[in-house]
Amino acid sequence: MAVACATMAATPALTALAQAPPATAAPPGSAPPGSGRRTAVLERGSLDSLVAVALATNPAIRAARSRVDAAHARITPAGARPDPMLMAGIQNLPVTEPGFADFMTMKMVGVGQTIPYPGKLSLRTRAAEHELAAAEVELVEARLAVEEAVKGSYYDLAYLDRALEIVERNRRLLLYFMRVTEARYGVGTGGQEDVLRVRVEAARLGEEAVALTEQRRAALARLNAVLDRPSETPVAEPVVPRRVARAAIADSAAQVRFASATLGARAADSPLPALATLQAAAVRQNSMLRAHEAMIAAQAARVELAQKEHLPDFDISVSYGHRNGFSDMVSAQVSIPIPIQRGRKQDQLVAEASAELAALEAEHHERANTLRAEVARLHAELERDRAQLALYVKAILPQGQAALTSATAGYQVGRADFLSLLDTQATLFNYETSYFRVLSDFATTLAELERIVGEEIIQ
Repeated sequence: MAVACATMAATPALTALAQAPPATAAPPGSAPPGSGRRTAVLERGSLDSLVAVALATNPAIRAARSRVDAAHARITPAGARPDPMLMAGIQNLPVTEPGFADFMTMKMVGVGQTIPYPGKLSLRTRAAEHELAAAEVELVEARLAVEEAVKGSYYDLAYLDRALEIVERNRRLLLYFMRVTEARYGVGTGGQEDVLRVRVEAARLGEEAVALTEQRRAALARLNAVLDRPSETPVAEPVVPRRVARAAIADSAAQVRFASATLGARAADSPLPALATLQAAAVRQNSMLRAHEAMIAAQAARVELAQKEHLPDFDISVSYGHRNGFSDMVSAQVSIPIPIQRGRKQDQLVAEASAELAALEAEHHERANTLRAEVARLHAELERDRAQLALYVKAILPQGQAALTSATAGYQVGRADFLSLLDTQATLFNYETSYFRVLSDFATTLAELERIVGEEIIQ
């Protein structure tokens, strides 16, 4: 009698699980496949508010902003003449009979000024202005990097929350399985191996829950570090924004198509711009390339300055001499350095500055190539994730649910053993968890690509 009751009790729960709606019944990113629509889907506002907080409080942004202030403060001094020199002293003081009786002895005061050769100060100013431009672009890059870091940690939290929900749903089911198998074993109609297997599976699920929970703590700490607040400050229900989720996967399986029937084909109807378009936009707008271009312009100004180093700066001085009992005197002087070591000094400075400019230009070319390759990699990863999500929605999840339905029906009529049912349920659990892992990876990769390109690429 107990066995019959246990079997009857098992039937509704297993049937409900087997008849759960497919993954695409809920909007992408809003709920685990098979769990129905979430009652409260948080849209992009919460993520935007976290990004706004990070942009206002992150120390890296404050540091970059201070470097902009420092670069701005260097412009005026770069174009200023050297400070004048005040001179005071005694001239022609006799050694044998010290005193001011000699008509040549003077108490003198004067002023001197170094006047750089025309064009040198403007070149120094130009170099400083380009350095300021580089610092301003680096501030933009710091803001983009912080925004990407917030999104990456936020999307990790979204995945981990969905994964923990799936773990909890499977834990409740395993607890029910445990009661059923123990009841059957108690009356002699079930084997001990069923009891042991469900306990092992429950323990494995507990291990998975521990790992996911600790990963969530670490992801929350990363997010809060970017927000410059305590590590355990909570974040309410992170969810992948709909614009991102819809770019990753269509709302229903009926809308999912592939570009061709070839094995390994991409998902059709990609919202991503063409690779060449993204690469051109990245080379044109990437903040690090723009900063590097500003540094190249600054170095070009330094090359011009080095080419003028052999041209003399002028030292001009005027002095007034007072003589006791005699008429006072005024003196004026102009000094010009003679570049007798131009080949060993000024020409080498030109060579050094030119070589550094050539190195920066070659490095810029290499960075542009690396940027194009990075855009290609991220673009391929996004298309890979879209294809994987399409396979999950179109085939893997529906077939996994169908396999669970078949195993449930077979178990109910005695044609399938309990271990097969348990294996099928565990497999579906892995599929559902992987679905959200791929969705989170897509969102994180998209955030990285948008940082590199310098703009949102999916509206």
